[in-house]
Amino acid sequence: MLPFLPLVPWALPLQILASDEIPQPVYEGDSEAETLLEPWIQGALKGTATFGSWPPGAWTVQLHESNEEFDRITGSAPGRAAIWMGATLHLRPWKTLRLRDIGALLRHELTHRRLAEQHLERWKEEAACIWAEQHTRPPEAWPQDPDAAAQKQLNTALESGTTASQRWAYQWLRAWLEHRPLPVYPSPRLPSPNPWQVETLQVKVAWPPERLPRVMKVNGRDFRWAQGARFEFEGEVHFGPRTPVSRLDGQVTIDGVQKGWKLTWITEADTWIAAATEGELGASAPFEAKRALAAVLRLWLTTHPAGKHPDGSFCPLTHCVVVRGMPTPGGLRAATQAPALDLAPDRAFFTTSKGGVSWSPLEVWGHGSAVAGSSLAVPQDRWGTWFRRLTAAQVRILKATVKPGLKPGQRGLRLGHSGPYSVESLRLATGRRFGWTAWPSNACEASIQPDGSLILKGHGLGHNVGLCLATAVFRAGRGDSAEAILEEAFGLEEP
Repeated sequence: MLPFLPLVPWALPLQILASDEIPQPVYEGDSEAETLLEPWIQGALKGTATFGSWPPGAWTVQLHESNEEFDRITGSAPGRAAIWMGATLHLRPWKTLRLRDIGALLRHELTHRRLAEQHLERWKEEAACIWAEQHTRPPEAWPQDPDAAAQKQLNTALESGTTASQRWAYQWLRAWLEHRPLPVYPSPRLPSPNPWQVETLQVKVAWPPERLPRVMKVNGRDFRWAQGARFEFEGEVHFGPRTPVSRLDGQVTIDGVQKGWKLTWITEADTWIAAATEGELGASAPFEAKRALAAVLRLWLTTHPAGKHPDGSFCPLTHCVVVRGMPTPGGLRAATQAPALDLAPDRAFFTTSKGGVSWSPLEVWGHGSAVAGSSLAVPQDRWGTWFRRLTAAQVRILKATVKPGLKPGQRGLRLGHSGPYSVESLRLATGRRFGWTAWPSNACEASIQPDGSLILKGHGLGHNVGLCLATAVFRAGRGDSAEAILEEAFGLEEP
C-alpha cells in the first residue's frame, strides 16, 4: 500500500475559463431524450465551465433504447453508462441512468469533452473528470503525481485494460484525489479473448472461534480442538449441533487457532451473494427484495475484492455481511438475476431500516456521495420511530471516548457544551460499550437533560444509508420490482 501524497500543483494546471457559447446538442435515440436529458445537460454544462473551453461544432446526445443496443454500438464494458464516440455522447437507457447520480455522470463526461484539446495524459484527464463529478472548479493544487510506473499502469488500464484493471484504476484515482491509501494493482490473470468478460470471483468467509464449539461434528465425525490442527473438506459438508451453519458446499477448512476452531468457507461470488442476501433478509423474503439487495452486494463486492479482514476474508456477521448457511435455489436465482446497479461504489450500502429517513454517505462518514436517496416509513416497522435514554454516566463515558470534530459535510450533534461530535461516531461508540440497540440509528434528535442524561428520538436501525431492507421487503411484498426499489433508494429527484 502506498503512502499518502502531499498536494502540489500540476505542471499543466487546468485553465479556469468563462462560460462558453455552446451550441444546443442534437438528441437522438429515445423519443423522450430531449425532455428527459435537457435539464441535466444544461446543468452539467454550467457546472463544468471552469474546466476548459467547449470544442466548436455540432454535437449529439444519443439516449439508447436498450442496454443491448448501447453495448453493440459502443463495445463498452458492462458497467459503463456513457461514452463519447467522436462528437456523440452515447448513454444507456433512461431506466438504467436513473439508478445513477445523473448529474455526476454528465459532469464527468462533459469534462472529458472540455479537456479534449488540453492533451493531458489519460490518467490525469480521468482524474479531473472524477473531480468534476462533485466540484464546480479544479482544486488550487492537485496531489503529487504518482511515479512513472504507476502512471503507466493507470494509462494502460484506462485505455485498454480488463474489467479488473479498469476498476482498480478508478478506485486508485478516487483514493488519490481524496488522500486515502492507494489500492494495490490487481494480481495478473490469464488473458481472455473478451476483455470485458466477467471474472469468476471466489469469496472467503471465516467464522471466528467464539462462534464455534470446541468439539465440532463435521460429516458425522467429531473433531476435538487442538491448536495447530487443520482439516480440509471439499464438496457438500454437513455440521452438527451448536455450529452456526448446518451445511456448506465448496472448499471448507477448520483450523485449530489459539481461541478455538476457525471455520473457513471458499465459494463463488454468486453463491456468497445469495447466502448473504438471505442471511440479511431471511430465506422467506420476497424475491424482488432479494434481487435488490443482491444488486447492492454485487457492487459492494467490487470494492472489497480482498475481503474486509487481514486474512482476505469476510466474516458472516454484521461487521461484513450476515451469512447463515447455503442459500435456497430461489436466493441463488435472485443473485444471478439481480439488476446491474450502475452507481459509484461509494454508494453501495444497505441498512436494516431507515425509518423513512435517508442520509448520504457524506453526511454519515464525511466523504463519498452527497446523494441520500429516499425510503418509505414502513407501517408497523418496530424501528420506524424509537426513543432511548442514556444516563449521565454513559454520556460522560461517550465524551471521554469520542473525539469532537466533524469532516466537511458530516452531520453531528453536541452533548451539552461539548462537541460537535459526529453522530456516526457516537452511535458506534455507544453500540460497542452499551449494546447495539442503545443508540439504534443515525437519524435522531438528542437533548441533554438537567441531570446530565441524554434523551434520544430517532428513526431506523443502522447508519441510514443506501438500500433500506425494511422498505425493500415492504415494497416487494406489494408487487414492486427490484428496479423500482433501487430507484427509490438511490435515485435522484428530477431537476
